[in-house]
This record gives sequence, C-alpha cells and structure tokens, in this order.
Amino acid sequence: MFEMYSHFAKAEWPFKLTLIAYTLAFLAYLASLWAPKLKDEKDRIYQAARVLFLAAWVLNAYTLIGRGIEAGRPPFKTFYESLIYFGFIFGGLMVAVEWIKKVRFLGVIANLLILGALGYALHKQDIEIIQLPPALNSGWFLPHVTIYFCGYSCVTVAFVLGILALIKPGARAMEPGSFWARALGATEIDFEALTIKWIRAGFVFLAAGLITGGTWAKFAWSDYWSWDPKENWGLITWLIYAGVLHMQHTKWKGRPAIKLSLVAWGFIAFTYFGMGYLPTKSQSMHVYTEPPPTDQGDVNGVNKQMY
Repeated sequence: MFEMYSHFAKAEWPFKLTLIAYTLAFLAYLASLWAPKLKDEKDRIYQAARVLFLAAWVLNAYTLIGRGIEAGRPPFKTFYESLIYFGFIFGGLMVAVEWIKKVRFLGVIANLLILGALGYALHKQDIEIIQLPPALNSGWFLPHVTIYFCGYSCVTVAFVLGILALIKPGARAMEPGSFWARALGATEIDFEALTIKWIRAGFVFLAAGLITGGTWAKFAWSDYWSWDPKENWGLITWLIYAGVLHMQHTKWKGRPAIKLSLVAWGFIAFTYFGMGYLPTKSQSMHVYTEPPPTDQGDVNGVNKQMY
C-alpha cells in the first residue's frame, strides 16, 4: 500500500487527476445502482456519474496528448503509456455506448476495468520518456496500435458479457424497476447475443491489426511475417475468435462458444501482459528496452512489452 502511494505521489499530475476522476465515476455509478429507492435522487447520481466518466476520459486524453507532445512521438511506446492509451480507447468507446444506450452497469464495469489498467500502470510506472527505435518510427505505428486497442476493447466487453451470459443464459425478461432492469436500462436482455456482436466487432479489428502489422513489417523488415512470438500469439488469438464465430453455425453455439470466447480473452491478456515472460522474448521485435526504476540511475537493460 505504501509503495502504491509512493508511486502515486511521483506520478504526473494529469495522470493523478485522471485516476481520481475514474475512481469518482466508478463510485458514482455504483451509488446510482444502490441508492435508496427515490427515482429523482438516483437519476441525479446517475447523471453525475456520466459527467464524471466523460470528464475522466477527457483528462485521460489530455494526459496522452501532453505525453505525446513531450516525447515528440505517439504516446504508447512504454508499457505505462500503453495502459493509459488502453484507458483512452476503451474509455472513449464505453462513454459513447453508455451515453447512447444508458446502461449503468456498463459504466460500473468500464470504470472498474480502466482503473485496473491505470492501477497496473501506476505499479509499473516506467514514466521516463523513451525515444522510438528506427523500426517504430513509421506512419504505421499509430494506426496499427490504435486498431489493435479497439479490438482489445471490443473483446474485453465481450468477455464481461460472456460471463453474464453463462450466469444468465438465454433471452431474459426482467421486471420493470428491478435491479437488473435499472442496471441495464432494459426490460429484456440476451447476453449471449450481445457477446457475439461484440466479438464480431473485435474480430474485424484484430484482423485489421494483423493486416496493418504485416504491411508495416514489409516496409520495416522486408517481410510480411517474421514468426515473432507476439505475431504468433496474435494470430492464434484471432483464429480462436474465428472458431467462436464459426461455432455460431454449428451445434456448439451457445454456452460452448461463449466458454471458448472466455479462453480467447485469456489469450488476449497473455499476448498483452505475458510476452515479457516468454523464454523467446529476446527474439521478439515487439520487446524493447526501457528504463529501470529511477533509483538505479541506469537507463539501459530492462526489457518490456511495447503494447
């Protein structure tokens, strides 16, 4: 706990404000679900939660823009930056969907996941500015990473919906005014169908990420595919999601497909967090040097995932 407080104290002030705003939005969304049964009061809390969520996302954007201006490059070279960028992409998507659909539960889950990402960023806190290696100094850098993060965001939503689909299978009618009706902003819901919709969107983004990555690799290394460990895991994950979508046309649609989608998200998490732990990490072109903790003074010698 003291270590996390120390990291928070050392963090950039826009990051601190972003973290505080997302925390307040999360608490407000929770309160909008559990407030006393006074409609007007709950509505006021809910409206405050939505404004806080939007304000947190704006601060998230400000943090990224400031970081990019200071570094003179797209602000997601280090693991710390990439987690903030995930909060920006995922948060922007969730703000848009929540404002259109008015789903309080989505606000709770979205803010919780973003806080998890930013909390991990705070723990890692590789906040020093790092310059891009020549291979990354390309116009493909920004679109490739952004497309992938859109894909990660979509399948993360699908992961949460998939868990709910296993808990509450099939199309379900909910009594007006009940907890779930308030939380979901609807009186009928089919978590399984929603899960597949988000998987389809994520599948398209992940495919586009593979295509832009291969095109970038052709310009940078004269080959579309190099069997890099992260490339391989990215392809494996995409193929698993392809299997999930194919299962929708077979007798294994429904719970088996949803369970496989949860496994697929585990592969996504491993692709993002686990590359630095593979024995083959030194062979990866997606692993770059970054500074160790600031008290060591040396800026060389520690490898970390780029995104």
